[in-house]
Amino acid sequence: MEHDSMDDEQQADPAAMLALMQDQRRRTAHWVNRNYAVMLITWAAAWIVGFGAIWSAADGGGNPWFRIPTTPAWIVFGTVLIAGIVVSAVAGIRSGVGVRGPSRLAGAMYGWAWSLSMFGAGLLIGAVQRTGADAAVMAVLSPAIFVLLVGVLYLAGGALWRSPVQYALGIVMIATAIVASYAGTPTNYLVYATVGPLAMLIVATLMLRGVIPAEGSR
Repeated sequence: MEHDSMDDEQQADPAAMLALMQDQRRRTAHWVNRNYAVMLITWAAAWIVGFGAIWSAADGGGNPWFRIPTTPAWIVFGTVLIAGIVVSAVAGIRSGVGVRGPSRLAGAMYGWAWSLSMFGAGLLIGAVQRTGADAAVMAVLSPAIFVLLVGVLYLAGGALWRSPVQYALGIVMIATAIVASYAGTPTNYLVYATVGPLAMLIVATLMLRGVIPAEGSR
């Protein structure tokens, strides 16, 4: 009888370990999904508010319903952009909490990649403006650089986490930058304020509902 009891315990232990590992994996996947969804929702809100403000600016805007002073419009755009950068960095770093090894380092590096890339893009645009580039050209080029960079970051995230959804979102962002640029100002701001955020919110909702994962199978 004692021998049978020991056999049952030995058989139960591997099953219990497997169940524990699967539960931990589900918890980690949920944590990553939630952090990535937060990042998407944050950027969607930033694009709606920021590009919406520029589209509604008194100078160069195209909003037929109301206009806001130009300087405050650009201040709003810069503020929400900085907020998006900060939240992206924090979300990327937090995605590695509780995860050890290369995955944790990858999450932290990916989070900082957003901050460094956006900061670098801002400096690059500033350098171009110093050359005396035409205002009409900058109105098309400046947002296109940021959105194109966002698309590339999503492509990188999709490759890093083996996530076709993130990769597809990157393609949508790049396509949005191209379409908006060809539309010209001020229509490009409206495209950025609607198409991009809609795609992000759809993906974020599906992630929070557990329909699609942030990470693909490894």
